[in-house]
Amino acid sequence: MMQHATTDQLIDYIHGALAPEEDAFVHTHIDTCGACREEYASEVSLTELLRTHAAAEEREMPSTIKAAIWQQIRDAAPSPAQRVIAWMRPAIALPIAAAIVLAAYFGLHTQPVSAAPMIDAAYLLQDHAAMNSTVPFGDRTGANPATLEGQSSASGDQTAVNVEPVAYTADANR
Repeated sequence: MMQHATTDQLIDYIHGALAPEEDAFVHTHIDTCGACREEYASEVSLTELLRTHAAAEEREMPSTIKAAIWQQIRDAAPSPAQRVIAWMRPAIALPIAAAIVLAAYFGLHTQPVSAAPMIDAAYLLQDHAAMNSTVPFGDRTGANPATLEGQSSASGDQTAVNVEPVAYTADANR
């Protein structure tokens, strides 16, 4: 037994308010069922009748009343408070806008772009000098390289090295 479309489904079908599956069912059912097709035709004619009646009953406001309303709107004088606010609007808005623009300009240009910490160049130079002063044979230590003396031992196959003792100091101020 075939299920018929309900009146609510037909009305929603006319207005395009059905889900796609339900819309397809009503469409195919109207093509195959004569009773539902007659119900659909009566609903369509009722909808058209209601639309034409609503269009015929729609009334427009008379032009004299429209003109009078617009004239009252144009003639309405603002209150003293509204006049002061209207006069002050540029006097307040322009300085605030200028302050915002200046703050944005100077705020963006004075802040460093990267978040890396800043290291003073003098610190790097002092650190380099301290490191160089601790190198045993560096330029600034004042220590002389050990003198190598070739001496033969009793067996004659080994060479002994004499190294002079040197005192090292780490002086960062040099």
